[in-house]
Amino acid sequence: MLPIPVPPHFRIIAHRGASAYTPENTHAAFELTKRMGINEIELDTQLTLDGEIALCHDSTLERYGHGPRLVEEMQWAELAGLDMGSWFSPFLYAGERMITLDDLFTTYGQAFTYHVEIKGKAAGLEAAVHAAIQRHHLRDHCFVTSFRYDALVAMRELDAGLRLGWLVREIDSSAVAQAKAIGLHQLCPIAKSVTPQQVTQARKEVSEVRAWGLQGESTQNHAAELIRLIHQVVDSGCDGMTINWPDWVRHTD
Repeated sequence: MLPIPVPPHFRIIAHRGASAYTPENTHAAFELTKRMGINEIELDTQLTLDGEIALCHDSTLERYGHGPRLVEEMQWAELAGLDMGSWFSPFLYAGERMITLDDLFTTYGQAFTYHVEIKGKAAGLEAAVHAAIQRHHLRDHCFVTSFRYDALVAMRELDAGLRLGWLVREIDSSAVAQAKAIGLHQLCPIAKSVTPQQVTQARKEVSEVRAWGLQGESTQNHAAELIRLIHQVVDSGCDGMTINWPDWVRHTD
């Protein structure tokens, strides 16, 4: 049953790295992705008070065991010393640290295609992310995505040709029109909503449709649901998906 075959062009994107097996958005997650032979990763960016781009999904540190402090209201030196692995597995990952976008780019360079999500809301995050991409000469290896349309507008104003993707609940005529307005490369619907008709509609204005939301729990019932969603995404004609279990899919020869 596993791995599930997908077309050669299909983007298998490790969601926050191989985050079903390792603490998300850490070197451990990205290194395991590389060992799996997956060459695309998704990651979440937030801007610290002193201008570092921290890789962290949640706006607060509560889920990671460090209380309700807001990431974007902290200095990088405070964040850099935190244990970001024990919440996932104190035996396997105690002491795993938060990293920055610069750390990630420096470590892996052109080895990955990066799907960089604008997660935070701090003023200047879009400009900082764009500057980091330019500084590391990785423009051709990056997509910038967000749920926030205003963040994508800001990024488009910085760069007319950078590949942008909008994370939406579903594809409808309004989403397609807004994608056209700023020249988006991708529309990214939640997996459970995607249909062949939506993909066809989106492709009138964007080059790719890739799904998100394939991150169920690793229990028997959730595994069956995740497998069903994978097939739904592939059968709908999507160009890729973010998934916490990137080894559950494999490109056909």
